[in-house]
Amino acid sequence: MKLFVVIGLQRTGTTLLASMLGRHPEINMLFESVTKDSLKLIGKQWNGNKLLAYRQIRKHKRSSKWGHLINRIVNLDFKQENKHHVVRPFPTSVMSIEDYKKEGAIFITIERDKESSVSSMMKRAGQTKNQAEKEWELGMKIINQLKNEGAYNLTFVDLVNNSEKYLKEICNFLALEYLEKMLEGSKYNFVYPQDSVVKRES
Repeated sequence: MKLFVVIGLQRTGTTLLASMLGRHPEINMLFESVTKDSLKLIGKQWNGNKLLAYRQIRKHKRSSKWGHLINRIVNLDFKQENKHHVVRPFPTSVMSIEDYKKEGAIFITIERDKESSVSSMMKRAGQTKNQAEKEWELGMKIINQLKNEGAYNLTFVDLVNNSEKYLKEICNFLALEYLEKMLEGSKYNFVYPQDSVVKRES
């Protein structure tokens, strides 16, 4: 079993990228699994997971009952159903980045410029400017560390404006054959489904 993790921030193209990678027949692609499920999948060359930097996964910290409780309290989350947490003092993944490394994982990082990211996080995730800026900065610290350690990196604009080129590069990074049907990933993006990749930055 070979393992990779797509790491990015909220609103930076992680879901679109994961949807595209998930179209490959040799990739088991998970969506934000905060458990150890990525270690249990069988039948394909690669097991992939997609997680949000800082919000879900951090360098060393793992999720805990105490952290889960604090996350709920600071977000006034006292109901049974899931509520979007505007801020996350503690990560939600039971595995840290270092834990994934110990399992032999490699990383694909995707980023977006600060202004566009913060604006979208405020609009779509309901965060204040200060909250969005802080999460972007802390998340980018994680992403930059991974880039320095050899992660494959691309930007949101890369993915949207030149999808084929960068998907080919990622396939090369994973030693897989590029398949044109990966471009259909936007149709299988269950969070923001659309017929094709829209060539714009917002």
